[in-house]
Amino acid sequence: MKAIRTHVAGVDVHKEILVITVLVGDADKEPAVHQFECSTFTDDLMKCGLKLKEFGVKEVAMESTGVYWKPIHNVWEPMGFDITVAQAAHVKNVPGRKTDMNDSHWLAQLHRFGLIRASFIPEGIFQRMRLLSRHRTNLTGDLATIKNRVQKALEDGNIKWGSIVSDVFGKAGLEVLDLIAAGTTNAKVLASVVTTKIKRIEEAEKALTNTITKEHIFVIKQLMDQFHQLETKIKEVESELAGIAKPYAHIIEKLDEIPGVDKVLAMGIIAEATNQMEKFKDERSFAAWAGVAAGNNESAGKKKRSKTRKGNPHLRKILVQVAQNAKAKRKSFYRAKYNKLVFKLGSKNKAKVAIANRIARSVYKILCGENYKEIGYMRGDPHEAQVRKHVAALKALGVNVFHHNHQMIVSEKRVVVEQSGIILN
Repeated sequence: MKAIRTHVAGVDVHKEILVITVLVGDADKEPAVHQFECSTFTDDLMKCGLKLKEFGVKEVAMESTGVYWKPIHNVWEPMGFDITVAQAAHVKNVPGRKTDMNDSHWLAQLHRFGLIRASFIPEGIFQRMRLLSRHRTNLTGDLATIKNRVQKALEDGNIKWGSIVSDVFGKAGLEVLDLIAAGTTNAKVLASVVTTKIKRIEEAEKALTNTITKEHIFVIKQLMDQFHQLETKIKEVESELAGIAKPYAHIIEKLDEIPGVDKVLAMGIIAEATNQMEKFKDERSFAAWAGVAAGNNESAGKKKRSKTRKGNPHLRKILVQVAQNAKAKRKSFYRAKYNKLVFKLGSKNKAKVAIANRIARSVYKILCGENYKEIGYMRGDPHEAQVRKHVAALKALGVNVFHHNHQMIVSEKRVVVEQSGIILN
């Protein structure tokens, strides 16, 4: 095999040191090998970059798990180096030869022959958006933890508020919780602040009758203070993210048309996926990179069950959240398709990931400049084919059937036959 690069460097990245191998030589000859180490402090990285330039190196390959590759990329990329970050699983060395120097040499050899598939590294603005979007995700996770702790403290004090409302932290719930945090324990007083409509309003006082102690109140007050602080921080992050995402406002508006996507999730999608769709072969490769495509596991002509491929875990999380929202949106294609897939696959989680896959394809098309078009509930309705078949059979028998809106029929679970005036429940 003939080499395609004559001046390359392979870098094995660690937290405190870099182990570097430089290969210099003509493509048809054995290259000269230079190996050395470098600290990961910024000044040392700049000196190391100048040293690589002295060897004539412009193309660098590095393998690193975690975030330790980012400081090197931040320093060397502005210096004009073409940096390729490899997946660790794709560039494993031969067993029994595992040393840092051997690893860096192996990376340099693979890169010299063009055998490393580069990881997708977005532009600087998207990296900054990712930082904010992922920080917001972490804060949202912290908020969920606080909510669970509050619910645990309520149960410990015999408050069964979660049994009669769908959201303990809804409008009515927050008023009740803030009163408890302020020291109010009387069930009638707590129930009196519930002014919103809840299904079991008549049981509010019964659910709020409690055995709360001053220690419960202290803990709940501490947790509610954290809750309100986190809500404020999340809004601040969203505001900062919206400011940096202004150049992509038109794309965010298009993404917001997808069922289940709001402005915040759209900004998260832009941050993770970017608008550089030329990096992907087609919508399927984009879905695979996002981590919502099935893997391949075939042997002897037989296809076996396989898990979804590993991709961008942050984008995957957003897409699954969008799928969760979309399946709850009435009269949407994704809701009907989800119901069909649950029956077919026998698993709600698999159906949800399948919907996330379809949403990822829609995202790809929008980022390529196309517009989203909702094809409607009927296209994904598992009963539509049967309805068409039976309607056609009735018409063949000479029965005049008025079949105006199947979507309405399915949602209301009734069939209206106008000729006979009969309503079948």
